[in-house]
Amino acid sequence: AEVFKTESGTVTNASLSGPGAAAEGFKFPEGDILFLAGPRQYSIEALTENFPDSTYYFSFDTPDGDIDRMPVSFERDQGELRNPGPIEVSLSQLGLPIEPDLINPDEDLTVSWTPFSKGSADPKGIIDDMIYVMMGNCMGIETVHSGHAISNLDALTYQAESFTIPAGKLFPGQPFQLEIEHSNMDTNEWQDIEQIITYAATTFLDIHTLGTDSQNTNCPEQPYAMDGGQTDRIRP
Repeated sequence: AEVFKTESGTVTNASLSGPGAAAEGFKFPEGDILFLAGPRQYSIEALTENFPDSTYYFSFDTPDGDIDRMPVSFERDQGELRNPGPIEVSLSQLGLPIEPDLINPDEDLTVSWTPFSKGSADPKGIIDDMIYVMMGNCMGIETVHSGHAISNLDALTYQAESFTIPAGKLFPGQPFQLEIEHSNMDTNEWQDIEQIITYAATTFLDIHTLGTDSQNTNCPEQPYAMDGGQTDRIRP
């Protein structure tokens, strides 16, 4: 869950409550980024049991007035799977396919994926279904992002087929990690506040550049996780 604010906006005392594991409520951290995540679940069934598709309530304070229990609803037909399906990721440099462990750090890297089959335009005109591409280093720090929803007009929508990582973000002899998220979105508006409800699927891929690591990064044997979805590795 996240609360987006304008660049000069102020939001404090933000919280989220609802059914299941949210019954006791979650409090957002104070600061510029108002984001929180519940425990990682390993299946749609477990996720639904802990956080049912129902109505959740956001509360927060602003200088122009306080919001008390703004309702946000997840809706799907019984048995319907709203999350996007798995995708295949491919890499290329100079127009030619490249293996993940043979990346040339001196050339741009193009990341491509199979089509976002459930992606579509938003009939309400708030935001279309989105695609996000991120790259992180071995320490779990995000170094590249294709653009965040709302705040970046050049962010990738469901129609995008690829994203290019500039060579300047790659360094010799190092492991990096890619993350590609397809986000199926429902939108609504409540008292002039835009709402986005997301059903997402994320794919991860480890890559490695050729050459000798001249930065002496002291990378761990397995990169630290840069996202909670990387359940095969630990946080830094």
